[in-house]
Amino acid sequence: MALFIASLTTAALLRNRIYETGLSVWKSMVESSPDKRRPHENYGQALSTAGRLQEALQEFKTVLSLPDDGSVPLRDVYREIGVVYFRLGLFDESITAWKTGLVHAPLDAGLLNNIAIALLKQQRYDEAVSHAETAVRANNTMPEPVNTLGEIYLAKGEFARAAEFFKRYIYLRPEDPRGSWNVAIALARGGRYEEAYQHVNRFLASELDPRERAGATDLLNFINESMNKKRH
Repeated sequence: MALFIASLTTAALLRNRIYETGLSVWKSMVESSPDKRRPHENYGQALSTAGRLQEALQEFKTVLSLPDDGSVPLRDVYREIGVVYFRLGLFDESITAWKTGLVHAPLDAGLLNNIAIALLKQQRYDEAVSHAETAVRANNTMPEPVNTLGEIYLAKGEFARAAEFFKRYIYLRPEDPRGSWNVAIALARGGRYEEAYQHVNRFLASELDPRERAGATDLLNFINESMNKKRH
Protein backbone atom coordinates (compact mmCIF):
# COMPACT_ATOMS: atom_id res chain seq x y z
CA MET A 1 0.00 0.00 0.00
CA ALA A 2 1.41 3.41 -0.97
CA LEU A 3 2.10 5.75 1.88
CA PHE A 4 0.95 8.87 0.11
CA ILE A 5 -2.74 8.09 0.03
CA ALA A 6 -3.66 11.77 -0.17
CA SER A 7 -1.84 14.81 -1.42
CA LEU A 8 0.19 16.70 1.11
CA THR A 9 -1.33 20.11 1.48
CA THR A 10 0.73 22.63 -0.49
CA ALA A 11 1.58 25.81 1.36
CA ALA A 12 -0.79 28.53 0.24
CA LEU A 13 0.55 31.33 -1.90
CA LEU A 14 0.25 34.61 -0.08
CA ARG A 15 -1.59 37.08 -2.25
CA ASN A 16 -3.84 40.09 -1.98
CA ARG A 17 -7.57 39.66 -1.55
CA ILE A 18 -10.52 41.69 -2.74
CA TYR A 19 -14.11 41.53 -1.59
CA GLU A 20 -16.37 39.05 -3.34
CA THR A 21 -17.74 41.21 -6.12
CA GLY A 22 -19.04 40.27 -9.55
CA LEU A 23 -16.62 40.46 -12.45
CA SER A 24 -19.01 42.75 -14.26
CA VAL A 25 -18.79 45.30 -11.45
CA TRP A 26 -14.98 45.41 -11.53
CA LYS A 27 -15.03 45.55 -15.34
CA SER A 28 -17.42 48.48 -15.15
CA MET A 29 -15.06 50.28 -12.79
CA VAL A 30 -12.18 49.75 -15.22
CA GLU A 31 -14.26 51.14 -18.07
CA SER A 32 -15.22 54.21 -16.05
CA SER A 33 -11.66 54.85 -14.81
CA PRO A 34 -9.32 53.35 -17.42
CA ASP A 35 -6.36 55.52 -16.42
CA LYS A 36 -6.40 54.60 -12.73
CA ARG A 37 -4.38 51.69 -11.34
CA ARG A 38 -6.68 50.46 -8.58
CA PRO A 39 -9.64 49.39 -10.77
CA HIS A 40 -7.31 47.40 -13.05
CA GLU A 41 -5.67 45.77 -10.02
CA ASN A 42 -9.02 44.78 -8.51
CA TYR A 43 -10.36 43.51 -11.84
CA GLY A 44 -7.16 41.51 -12.31
CA GLN A 45 -7.58 39.87 -8.92
CA ALA A 46 -11.20 39.01 -9.70
CA LEU A 47 -10.19 37.49 -13.05
CA SER A 48 -7.42 35.51 -11.35
CA THR A 49 -9.85 34.17 -8.75
CA ALA A 50 -12.19 33.16 -11.58
CA GLY A 51 -9.36 31.25 -13.28
CA ARG A 52 -9.14 33.63 -16.24
CA LEU A 53 -5.40 33.85 -15.84
CA GLN A 54 -4.26 35.35 -19.13
CA GLU A 55 -6.81 38.13 -18.82
CA ALA A 56 -5.74 38.70 -15.22
CA LEU A 57 -2.11 38.95 -16.29
CA GLN A 58 -3.01 41.57 -18.88
CA GLU A 59 -4.78 43.66 -16.24
CA PHE A 60 -1.76 43.53 -13.92
CA LYS A 61 0.54 44.52 -16.77
CA THR A 62 -1.81 47.40 -17.51
CA VAL A 63 -1.38 48.55 -13.90
CA LEU A 64 2.39 48.68 -14.45
CA SER A 65 1.98 50.63 -17.67
CA LEU A 66 -0.07 53.40 -16.04
CA PRO A 67 1.40 56.40 -14.19
CA ASP A 68 1.89 55.70 -10.49
CA ASP A 69 -1.05 57.33 -8.71
CA GLY A 70 -0.12 55.87 -5.32
CA SER A 71 -3.16 53.61 -5.15
CA VAL A 72 -1.41 50.26 -5.64
CA PRO A 73 1.98 49.34 -4.13
CA LEU A 74 4.25 47.81 -6.79
CA ARG A 75 5.02 44.99 -4.36
CA ASP A 76 1.36 43.92 -4.59
CA VAL A 77 1.23 44.06 -8.38
CA TYR A 78 4.27 41.83 -8.71
CA ARG A 79 2.85 39.52 -6.03
CA GLU A 80 -0.26 39.00 -8.16
CA ILE A 81 1.70 38.60 -11.39
CA GLY A 82 3.78 35.91 -9.69
CA VAL A 83 0.66 34.08 -8.52
CA VAL A 84 -0.72 34.00 -12.07
CA TYR A 85 2.55 32.69 -13.50
CA PHE A 86 2.71 30.07 -10.75
CA ARG A 87 -0.80 28.88 -11.50
CA LEU A 88 0.17 28.65 -15.18
CA GLY A 89 3.09 26.42 -14.20
CA LEU A 90 5.65 29.06 -15.23
CA PHE A 91 7.78 28.85 -12.11
CA ASP A 92 10.81 30.77 -13.39
CA GLU A 93 8.55 33.66 -14.37
CA SER A 94 6.80 33.57 -11.00
CA ILE A 95 10.14 33.69 -9.18
CA THR A 96 11.28 36.64 -11.30
CA ALA A 97 8.05 38.54 -10.55
CA TRP A 98 8.26 37.93 -6.80
CA LYS A 99 11.94 38.88 -6.69
CA THR A 100 11.03 42.13 -8.45
CA GLY A 101 8.42 42.65 -5.74
CA LEU A 102 11.18 42.29 -3.15
CA VAL A 103 13.01 45.21 -4.76
CA HIS A 104 10.07 47.36 -3.71
CA ALA A 105 9.55 45.65 -0.34
CA PRO A 106 12.72 43.97 0.93
CA LEU A 107 12.11 41.17 3.44
CA ASP A 108 8.41 40.84 2.62
CA ALA A 109 7.76 37.47 4.25
CA GLY A 110 4.91 36.58 1.91
CA LEU A 111 6.98 37.15 -1.23
CA LEU A 112 9.90 35.20 0.23
CA ASN A 113 7.61 32.31 1.09
CA ASN A 114 6.11 32.32 -2.40
CA ILE A 115 9.60 32.13 -3.92
CA ALA A 116 10.41 29.21 -1.62
CA ILE A 117 7.29 27.36 -2.80
CA ALA A 118 8.20 27.87 -6.47
CA LEU A 119 11.77 26.70 -5.82
CA LEU A 120 10.39 23.64 -4.06
CA LYS A 121 8.32 22.86 -7.16
CA GLN A 122 11.56 22.93 -9.15
CA GLN A 123 13.32 20.71 -6.56
CA ARG A 124 15.83 23.50 -5.86
CA TYR A 125 15.77 22.56 -2.21
CA ASP A 126 18.72 24.51 -0.82
CA GLU A 127 17.52 27.76 -2.39
CA ALA A 128 13.99 27.03 -1.18
CA VAL A 129 15.22 26.51 2.39
CA SER A 130 17.17 29.77 2.27
CA HIS A 131 14.16 31.81 1.17
CA ALA A 132 11.77 30.14 3.62
CA GLU A 133 14.20 30.65 6.50
CA THR A 134 14.57 34.33 5.55
CA ALA A 135 10.77 34.61 5.55
CA VAL A 136 10.64 33.13 9.06
CA ARG A 137 13.25 35.62 10.27
CA ALA A 138 11.33 38.47 8.66
CA ASN A 139 8.09 37.44 10.40
CA ASN A 140 8.43 34.70 13.01
CA THR A 141 4.70 34.64 13.75
CA MET A 142 3.66 33.83 10.18
CA PRO A 143 2.78 30.12 9.92
CA GLU A 144 3.07 29.68 6.14
CA PRO A 145 6.88 29.78 5.84
CA VAL A 146 7.16 27.29 8.69
CA ASN A 147 4.83 24.94 6.82
CA THR A 148 6.87 25.47 3.67
CA LEU A 149 10.05 24.43 5.49
CA GLY A 150 8.25 21.27 6.58
CA GLU A 151 7.29 20.51 3.00
CA ILE A 152 10.83 21.12 1.75
CA TYR A 153 12.37 18.76 4.30
CA LEU A 154 9.67 16.18 3.61
CA ALA A 155 10.56 16.32 -0.09
CA LYS A 156 14.25 15.94 0.82
CA GLY A 157 13.47 12.81 2.85
CA GLU A 158 14.43 14.45 6.17
CA PHE A 159 11.28 13.27 7.90
CA ALA A 160 12.15 14.06 11.51
CA ARG A 161 13.05 17.63 10.64
CA ALA A 162 9.90 17.99 8.54
CA ALA A 163 7.79 16.80 11.47
CA GLU A 164 9.33 19.42 13.78
CA PHE A 165 8.42 22.25 11.40
CA PHE A 166 4.91 20.90 10.97
CA LYS A 167 4.55 20.77 14.76
CA ARG A 168 5.64 24.39 14.92
CA TYR A 169 2.98 25.19 12.33
CA ILE A 170 0.39 23.62 14.64
CA TYR A 171 1.62 25.89 17.43
CA LEU A 172 1.24 28.97 15.22
CA ARG A 173 -2.09 27.92 13.67
CA PRO A 174 -3.75 25.41 16.01
CA GLU A 175 -7.15 25.82 14.36
CA ASP A 176 -5.95 24.26 11.09
CA PRO A 177 -6.27 20.45 11.23
CA ARG A 178 -3.95 20.09 8.22
CA GLY A 179 -1.05 20.66 10.57
CA SER A 180 -1.76 17.36 12.29
CA TRP A 181 -2.15 15.67 8.92
CA ASN A 182 1.26 16.90 7.78
CA VAL A 183 2.91 15.79 11.02
CA ALA A 184 1.33 12.35 10.64
CA ILE A 185 2.61 12.01 7.06
CA ALA A 186 6.15 12.98 8.06
CA LEU A 187 6.20 10.67 11.08
CA ALA A 188 4.73 7.75 9.13
CA ARG A 189 7.29 8.13 6.38
CA GLY A 190 9.99 8.13 9.03
CA GLY A 191 8.65 4.93 10.59
CA ARG A 192 7.46 6.60 13.79
CA TYR A 193 4.08 4.95 13.60
CA GLU A 194 2.88 5.35 17.18
CA GLU A 195 3.32 9.13 17.07
CA ALA A 196 1.84 9.28 13.58
CA TYR A 197 -1.21 7.36 14.85
CA GLN A 198 -1.84 10.04 17.48
CA HIS A 199 -1.68 12.88 14.96
CA VAL A 200 -3.96 11.17 12.45
CA ASN A 201 -6.57 10.82 15.18
CA ARG A 202 -6.17 14.49 16.08
CA PHE A 203 -6.76 15.31 12.44
CA LEU A 204 -9.87 13.12 12.31
CA ALA A 205 -11.20 14.78 15.48
CA SER A 206 -11.18 18.18 13.74
CA GLU A 207 -11.60 17.59 10.00
CA LEU A 208 -15.19 17.42 8.70
CA ASP A 209 -14.58 17.09 4.95
CA PRO A 210 -15.49 13.47 4.07
CA ARG A 211 -12.83 13.29 1.32
CA GLU A 212 -10.09 14.37 3.70
CA ARG A 213 -11.40 11.98 6.36
CA ALA A 214 -11.33 9.10 3.85
CA GLY A 215 -7.66 9.77 3.12
CA ALA A 216 -6.86 9.96 6.81
CA THR A 217 -8.69 6.70 7.45
CA ASP A 218 -6.58 5.02 4.76
CA LEU A 219 -3.43 6.39 6.37
CA LEU A 220 -4.61 5.17 9.76
CA ASN A 221 -5.12 1.68 8.33
CA PHE A 222 -1.63 1.76 6.83
CA ILE A 223 -0.15 2.80 10.19
CA ASN A 224 -2.02 0.02 12.00
CA GLU A 225 -0.77 -2.54 9.47
CA SER A 226 2.79 -1.27 9.84
CA MET A 227 2.67 -1.41 13.64
CA ASN A 228 1.32 -4.97 13.51
CA LYS A 229 4.18 -6.03 11.23
CA LYS A 230 6.72 -4.51 13.64
CA ARG A 231 5.20 -6.47 16.54
CA HIS A 232 5.51 -9.73 14.62
